[in-house]
Amino acid sequence: MPAFVNEARRPLPHETQTNGCFETMRAYHRRIFRLEDHLDRLYASAAFLGTRIPANRGLLRRQLLSALATSGIREAVVRIALMPQPHGLASPSIVVQPVSVPPPSAYRRGLRVAVVPTRAYAVGAITPQAKYSARLGSVLAVLDAQQRGADEALFLDPTGYVTESTASNFGIVREGTILLPPCWLGLLAGITRDVLFELGTSIRVPVHETCLTRHELYNAQEAFLLSTLKEVMPVTNIDGRRIANGRPGPISKRLQRAFRQLLRRELHLP
Repeated sequence: MPAFVNEARRPLPHETQTNGCFETMRAYHRRIFRLEDHLDRLYASAAFLGTRIPANRGLLRRQLLSALATSGIREAVVRIALMPQPHGLASPSIVVQPVSVPPPSAYRRGLRVAVVPTRAYAVGAITPQAKYSARLGSVLAVLDAQQRGADEALFLDPTGYVTESTASNFGIVREGTILLPPCWLGLLAGITRDVLFELGTSIRVPVHETCLTRHELYNAQEAFLLSTLKEVMPVTNIDGRRIANGRPGPISKRLQRAFRQLLRRELHLP
């Protein structure tokens, strides 16, 4: 005769409690880069997902800064998740950990990426502009890429245009111009992606948004990923094909140097 489990002491999660949102931030010398931009996106994600979160943005900011200060970690990744509660506002869960970034050799060598058959949610289903808690598609895409001998995965939209990586934005360089997939294709407007437009101005390299196919990727002069943890990471191999000479290109290197200079100015770093 089958055994029965004991009566649950806590209610099981309801489907209305699965629309959580989150943000991942990076702290340099205990200073969070572009904190207000991250909060803007967190509140926009919550509004889209219908997640009721505290209206007092100042309190949430203080909680984040307090958690970082209490941790004592100088170089940190700060994550906040807001999961809906049965009755009332979503309660923030804040985690501060030592930042884990790619080694210097990865920037010298560049990453290998693979275009995978796994698809992110279509824009008509759920917009990628919201950072929601469902990450299964990204997990499966990374597994697929690793089985192909690559470090990361690239998504295509249903019509075959390149959108983004699993946790990074993507761009290429062609004829001295930086090209980025437009957000309306179905990709997250990353904080580092937004910064790239500033960096392009500072190094006098034009930045344009345009749809990219694998043909443009394979024939690019340079390629790179953009994210909070990777900053500007060169990509030197896509689907087993070398990009240009197979080494990080000059514009990718200039972008990374310009990003570091921006950090020092904005966060008053040594």
